Amino acid sequence: MKSFPPVPCVVFSLARERSGRLLRDARRTQLLPPVVNSWGTLPAYGELLTRRPPPLAVLDVPDEDCAYELPHRVALLRRLAPVTVLAPAGVSPAALLEAGAENVLDRSMPVEELAARLKADQRWIAREAEHKRYGAPGIPPHLLPPQATQRVLVSLILADPHPWCCHDLTRLLGSAEQPLTRAALRARMPRLGPHLARLGLELHRTGGWGRFSYLVVPSASAERGHAA
Repeated sequence: MKSFPPVPCVVFSLARERSGRLLRDARRTQLLPPVVNSWGTLPAYGELLTRRPPPLAVLDVPDEDCAYELPHRVALLRRLAPVTVLAPAGVSPAALLEAGAENVLDRSMPVEELAARLKADQRWIAREAEHKRYGAPGIPPHLLPPQATQRVLVSLILADPHPWCCHDLTRLLGSAEQPLTRAALRARMPRLGPHLARLGLELHRTGGWGRFSYLVVPSASAERGHAA
């Protein structure tokens, strides 16, 4: 039977200052990376979108106080990569598994057991990576935006063929405590237009009344070129 080396982890925390002790203990096992990312960290999303095979997104929830909208957050990360949640004892796993989590682990278990279970998840993800695809299709580096934030946003918007709801994007791009404002999102997304145009794509915004969605489609000029 073919052996698959474990995929790497990218760790996110909903309260980074309260995750420290557990994650320091877990790093003694040489399983977790040294960096713990706050929710909304764009370079960390970029890792999920560009590394192959896709890393395992480990979402640490230090306590119940920061567990609000947790199934929604799991569903958002799941659009980018497989997700394992480290949850406090009071959080029910059922809703998180239904939202798409690969696994939900009790963060109060002995660190050696936690490390072993995470490693099993990493092996499973490595095996499944041959059959699933996450993230945007390969884009030639010279066609990517030079600015790091825009590179991640282009990859993010291409990571899923389904439309991105504005509420999902503001939650994903904001902090754990505060979503990005819709005004900031509306200002940010049109800047992707010239970069998508170089790929023969354009960004469509649909909807209204406080809820709108973004979808990437072939540009009209690209379609005319194919028709010709």
